[in-house]
This record gives sequence, C-alpha cells and structure tokens, in this order.
Amino acid sequence: MVYVTKNFLSTSHGTISCEGCHKGDPTAFEKAAAHVGIVAVPSADDQTYCDACHSQIVDNYATSLHKNQQGYFKRIENRLGYSIKNDATLMEHFNEECGTCHATCGQCHVSRPSSVNGGFLNGHNFGAPQRDNNCVACHGSRVGPEYLGTNEGFVADVHRYKPGGGNCSFCHTGMEMHTSGVEVDYRYLSPDMPRCEDCHAESIDADNIYHRFHWKSPAVPSLSCQVCHSQPYKNCNGCHTGGAGITGSSYMKLKIAKNEFGLEGVGRDYDYVTVRHIPVAPDTYASWGIADLPNYEAEPTWKYATPHNIQRWTAQTDTRNTGGTCADNCHKSNEYYLSTQDLLDYEV
Repeated sequence: MVYVTKNFLSTSHGTISCEGCHKGDPTAFEKAAAHVGIVAVPSADDQTYCDACHSQIVDNYATSLHKNQQGYFKRIENRLGYSIKNDATLMEHFNEECGTCHATCGQCHVSRPSSVNGGFLNGHNFGAPQRDNNCVACHGSRVGPEYLGTNEGFVADVHRYKPGGGNCSFCHTGMEMHTSGVEVDYRYLSPDMPRCEDCHAESIDADNIYHRFHWKSPAVPSLSCQVCHSQPYKNCNGCHTGGAGITGSSYMKLKIAKNEFGLEGVGRDYDYVTVRHIPVAPDTYASWGIADLPNYEAEPTWKYATPHNIQRWTAQTDTRNTGGTCADNCHKSNEYYLSTQDLLDYEV
C-alpha cells in the first residue's frame, strides 16, 4: 500500500476496510475505476464516518470554531449588517477562501490540514495533533513564530521549554478543541479556553508585590498577565479577499488598552489587557462585491490578545535601575498604551 505503514493495519482504525471510510470500488484493478466515488476526506462528514465510535466528541465538535467558523461569520455579520449565510454567492466566495481554514477530525489527527496541502502525519496512523504539522501549519503567521521565537530579535515563549509544554496541547487540551458543547461566536467566550491562572494561581502571594498590586488589588486597575509578561508581537493592517491577502507590512508592537470586550463571564475581567491589530479594512471583501462595510465600526480593530511569547523578564518587568519600581517602564511612558496615534485614518 502507498503511504500507509504496515502497523496501521493492527490499529482500531486499520481494522476497518478501506472502502468502509473511503468508498470507491475495491474490486477494480485499474486506479480510475477503483477511485470512482472515492471519499478523500471522510471526516469532512464526521456524522457519517466518526459518530458511530466517537458520538460525544462529534456532537461537541459541531460547536467548535475550528469546524463551524462561527467567529468568522459573526465578525463579518457585525460589520456588514447582515449574515452572509443566506447569500449563495457570498457563501461560495467564503468557502473558496476563508472556508478553507476549517479543520476536520482527520486534518488534526491523521494528516496535515488541506489548506497547507495535506500529507499523512504518520502513515495513516491516528494520533494527537502535532505542533508543527497541525497547529503551526495553520497558525504560523502570528502564533507560531511568537511561540517558537522565530521573530527576529525576540525569544521563544518560556513554555516551549517546559516538559510537555512544547506541544500546544499542554495548554490547549482536547476539551477546548472539541469543546464541551457550548457554542460561542468568539474564542475568548469559550469556557473551555485556558487562562494563565489555571496553572499559576499560586503566583498571587505576599512575596510578589507586583502581582498583589496589579493583579488582585481592589485599589488599582487589574492587568492581564500578558500586559507584563508578553514581548512585542506581530500586528497587521489591510487584508483583502480575491487572492490579495495581507496588503500591508506587519509590525511588532505591544499595546495595552482598556478591557471593554465583555469577557467578565469567563474570568477575563481584567481592567487592562494586551490588544492586537487585526487586518480587516473597509474594503477587505471588495472582490466579493462588497465595496464597503457599512458597519465597520461595530467591531474594534485592536482586539483582545493573548500573545504566545511569554517571558518572566520583559521590558515591562525589568525594574533594574528604577529603584524597584515600574515608573520608568510604564507610568512615565506612552509607548505601550493604545492611543489615536495608533489608529489608521478610517479607524478614528
């Protein structure tokens, strides 16, 4: 067999006949005839091919943003003023471009995603998603370089070197990826998404005055962990459909803004958070026949962000030569704070 390792045949999935998942004609001797009616990606229809053994996961995964892409749809709807789901022409455009990024079960557990040309991970054997071949294959523009430290002048996330932390699943578990069945239209609203406090709750102690003061003190505004522990991260401006993609140069910045994103219900009720500029522009969907987004201002362009480039010591936490205070780092500088100077003309 081509590309299929022998040991696959002794696995639970390998005991299923090829045609049991892929259809086609197993009695044919010619390739063309054998491939009539072939199903190349069975898990694209997980209700048919995966549900019999993994019914709970399949049911829950229907609510995952990796599958339903509801985050995309809701953001477009808010800015456009109506849902594109009821417009066959717009949905055709969406499926040809944005829609190619959704992930089936097989594209995480058997192969690389189709959006990056696929390819088996381990000779058709099923397994946990691989950091570089699965997660970074799709999230390799911003998250991957931040986490791996490939952005010039910056170092890798400290969790990359922690035992078990090198894999994305160290924080982003199957429960989050498959979901617990709660449907959301914004990833930070997911109750299954991890927070730093899940592992570092003990960091709120009397020996760290900065945590006590900026994290849980009722007397001063609270900061998300990334405000102090992130390095500068990648931001982008214009992105356009029709094959144009990112139409402006990316830039490395760390920006802090008031947390007005409505995330109190999921424990992200910090007063100030890091924000990242997303590359949507008023004419992003011009090639789809949408010359302008009439409700463009309905969504912020600097959005809540949790950069994957954490370090204990950063420019914000380095208090050397400051008398032990952060005054020179943050409180005497406007460098980190989002202001109108950071906005494009059409964003003001």
